[in-house]
Amino acid sequence: MATKAARKTWILVSDASRAQLYREEPAGKGFTLLESYDHEESRARVRDLMADAAGRKPNGTPGGNGLIPGAGGGAGATYLGRPGAAPDTDPKEVEAQKFAHELADVLERGLNDHAYDALVLIAPPQFLGLLRATVSKQVSHRIESSVDKDLSWLDGPRLTERLRELRAG
Repeated sequence: MATKAARKTWILVSDASRAQLYREEPAGKGFTLLESYDHEESRARVRDLMADAAGRKPNGTPGGNGLIPGAGGGAGATYLGRPGAAPDTDPKEVEAQKFAHELADVLERGLNDHAYDALVLIAPPQFLGLLRATVSKQVSHRIESSVDKDLSWLDGPRLTERLRELRAG
């Protein structure tokens, strides 16, 4: 691995719906924004994620009555549950997982391109855990530190100041 002075560090600041990827400049010369990512679906309301174009909730079966014809039982059909019943997985969590995978792919490509030697992850606790669980083993070995705070909402100058504080301490 490169020495600390020559080491290339990426910093990913994210939450479940937006992320900013920075490169830490050598000799304390600040941070350069490499890319911003936005996952609007993570900010959508649960009912909007579950409704089709006509505003109906899916129930997982064509025909929409929750029955599988000829699957046995009573009148030749098996009831799967009431239409509109809560799904097994929270739609917001599904969207957070999709975004974590998208970010993990970015980090994997960066590692494969030798764009960074060390990685810093900054995200709210729940998304940070999801992100850490999603990245590859190779990427996880490059994680120098992680910070369980939501800084994704900060504007450029305020975020840069917080990054300076975090990297100095």
